[in-house]
Amino acid sequence: MSRRDPRKALVLGLPESLRKGLVRQSNAHVPLAYLVRQTLRRALDAGTRWTKTVPPGDRRPILVQLSCEERARLEMWIGSRKVSEEEAVLTLITAFLESEAAQVEPKRG
Repeated sequence: MSRRDPRKALVLGLPESLRKGLVRQSNAHVPLAYLVRQTLRRALDAGTRWTKTVPPGDRRPILVQLSCEERARLEMWIGSRKVSEEEAVLTLITAFLESEAAQVEPKRG
């Protein structure tokens, strides 16, 4: 498959709050699609679980290139949750960022 093969690409409409969270996590100025893909890989590697599904945002969509391995791993989540690819990616990324933020914040007792 070529790099521009539409079967490898995924169109995402990021909600504004998720976009800001992704940009905030990186000190370098890297493309948003790169941040999405790397966060998705980290979420899949960590076995992130979610409780609520995140709907797509109404902002201008971005195109994210996924490898065959990433697609296959994502298909497992889609099959078990009965959601679209876009919702699965947005939900996994959101859940991962929330779990990371919870680990960083000091526990108050």
